[in-house]
Formats: sequence, C-alpha cells, structure tokens
Amino acid sequence: MKKYYADKKSLKFLRVMTFLIISGIIIALKYLLDYLEQRFPAYFSLPKVTIPEIIIWAIVILLVTAYVIFLMIILPLWYRSVSYTVSSDEIVIKSGIFVKNTCYIKMSSVQYTTAISMPFSEYTSFNFLLISAYGGRLICFFLSSSDMAEISRKIQQALSSRGGL
Repeated sequence: MKKYYADKKSLKFLRVMTFLIISGIIIALKYLLDYLEQRFPAYFSLPKVTIPEIIIWAIVILLVTAYVIFLMIILPLWYRSVSYTVSSDEIVIKSGIFVKNTCYIKMSSVQYTTAISMPFSEYTSFNFLLISAYGGRLICFFLSSSDMAEISRKIQQALSSRGGL
C-alpha cells in the first residue's frame, strides 16, 4: 500500500498564472480609468470621487481579496489534505478542508482508467487520472507524472490479473 499526494508544482503554477492574469486585469482597469478621464474631463474634474473610480477600485479590491483567500489560504489547505492510497484490494481518496471526504473503490470493481496530461505537465503537474468503476468515477488531481504512471500501472496490473485484458 502506497500513499500519493498532489504535487505542489501545480499550486505554484496556479499562483503565478493567476497573479499574472489579475495583474493584467488591474492594469487594463487602470488604462480604462485613464481613458475615461481623457474622454470625459469635465466629469472627472469634480472634487469628489466618481462612480467609475469607485467601481474600478471595488473590482480591484475584490480580485485581490479573492486571490489571497483562495490561492494563498484555501488551496494550500486542500493540497495538504488530499491523499491517494492504492493497495492491491482498494483505492482510497481522502480530501477536504472543512468537510472531510473519503472515497473507496474496490480494485475488483474498476473497469478502466484514463490518464490526462496537459502540455508541459512535467513543470506544471497538471496530470489527472480518471478511475471508472461500477457505479462511479474517481478523479485523482494534480499528480506528478511518475505518480500518475505508477498508479495507472498498478491498476492495469490488477485489471490484467483478474482476466479479460
């Protein structure tokens, strides 16, 4: 029985890409505000804060808050909580931050697996393993390439040992 975990490289990649996207959106909003100030100088020359400025700053604050809460707090907690255990008899997936979730699949009920690797998955760890069984499907998220290959190989060996393949 071996335990596998989600690879932290995918968390780093998600953080960097989301930071770049949010930075691009904030820069675009700043240029939009500058454009509006040039287009309507009389409206923006008023001494009080204008409605477009309030809306743009509210969007910026919302994006930054969502980034901090989700990618800096919640997602790392999820990465720490998720684990995949594969034995000769069963597959167990444990996850959850606030509500713990444990899924069991008997190896005898597994029908097939599907391995999904995104481009540059060696660097991003965007590898997913779909395990289809009688009555359901489990997904193993963000596995390293070696872990995904090892889990898939163990399941394929169990499938071929029971016949039919």
